Amino acid sequence: MNTELLEALNILEQEKNISKDTMMDAIENSLISACKNHFGTAENIKVIMDRETCDYAVYAEKEVVEEVFDPALEISLEDAEQIDSALQIGDIAQIPIESKSFGRIATQNAKNLILQKIREEERKVVYDQYFEKEKDIVTGIVQRYVGRNISINLGRADAMLTENEQVKGEVFKRLKELNYT
Repeated sequence: MNTELLEALNILEQEKNISKDTMMDAIENSLISACKNHFGTAENIKVIMDRETCDYAVYAEKEVVEEVFDPALEISLEDAEQIDSALQIGDIAQIPIESKSFGRIATQNAKNLILQKIREEERKVVYDQYFEKEKDIVTGIVQRYVGRNISINLGRADAMLTENEQVKGEVFKRLKELNYT
């Protein structure tokens, strides 16, 4: 059981309201992307991830052949027999891939993909939360004036109150920070 990953996904789900399944899909995609960066192709790469324990395995599916022309897609019979003695020519061998062997650049790209997905999901959650409140009255804190428009902090998001959305004659004051001396 991959307890650290499971705990991190649970924290993301609780604090940022991002579903565990969405993050697991992002991890699978990042592993496939890392394989593509490392091996040059990801056509034959399979990622198997247990949704309950967060354990995962990465396999390259290669066809067993007598003579290897494309080492990314094919494996010789001798090499295949070392993995599984029951394999014969024409079979598909599943060769385990260690994610530790990807290299620094492939690992960094995988990390960036996961972080990008987290940011996208955070934005989506905030958008969905405030989209439901469209045409409703909400409270916020005036942050600053931008011309005749007003920037307002609504909690998890900022909003811009344009001049034509403001009530004529209403006065907005910026909340001043308290000074403790």
